[in-house]
Amino acid sequence: MRLDFRGGHNRKTINQDFFKKWSPQMAYVLGFIFADGTVEDCRESSRTCYLQLTNNDHALLDEIKKTMSSNHSLYFRPQKYNKFRNGSYQCKATYNLRIGSKLIYEDLSMYGLTPRKSLKIRLPQVPDDLFGFFLRGYFDGDGCVNVYKKTPDGLAIQVVFTCGSKLFLCELGNIISKLADVKNKNIFSQSYAFRLRYVAEEAVSVLDLIYRDLNKSPYLRKKFNIYSEYQASKCQIYR
Repeated sequence: MRLDFRGGHNRKTINQDFFKKWSPQMAYVLGFIFADGTVEDCRESSRTCYLQLTNNDHALLDEIKKTMSSNHSLYFRPQKYNKFRNGSYQCKATYNLRIGSKLIYEDLSMYGLTPRKSLKIRLPQVPDDLFGFFLRGYFDGDGCVNVYKKTPDGLAIQVVFTCGSKLFLCELGNIISKLADVKNKNIFSQSYAFRLRYVAEEAVSVLDLIYRDLNKSPYLRKKFNIYSEYQASKCQIYR
């Protein structure tokens, strides 16, 4: 597919072949898109297609932008209230990276990414040796980690993955069980989404998989810091 040089988006640069070959960085960005990305086919109105990434961490989006050799701008979207059928919710301020590229759109469609994907996505076939990077990208977009009191003298950690597609989380959990050597988990529904949850030592095993070969792809510092501080606290206990 050739670029349409009439489109203003072509004044921006990006590695058009970024998703054609697996690598730690490509697997990470793909996982992040499955969580916090959208694709749009706007060829009828603007002769191109778009990839949009959204997150409230400017530094992470900037790192992803550099990883893709992009000179696109990051746009700030202030917090606002959105109305849903059961009430109004305050949406956090976010940063957005919007990339116009038919070539990238077509490559992403090969991995099952389509417009309005959230309720129907399936897990793509990710090479086992790169799955941890894909999982890291998804975790940085639609995962959370927190430490809580398990006993009066001890702390525990939990990891939760969220998705609108139960099937996607089931497939994700199957691969996690194989590669992190943890038990298969039940998927539960909460607040119009599905959750996959790991606690205590199983959560640590999942995080060990996520943060293996740390510097080979981007990562969200604040989530990694929770994991590393928890590990440091456990080391202090057992000294």
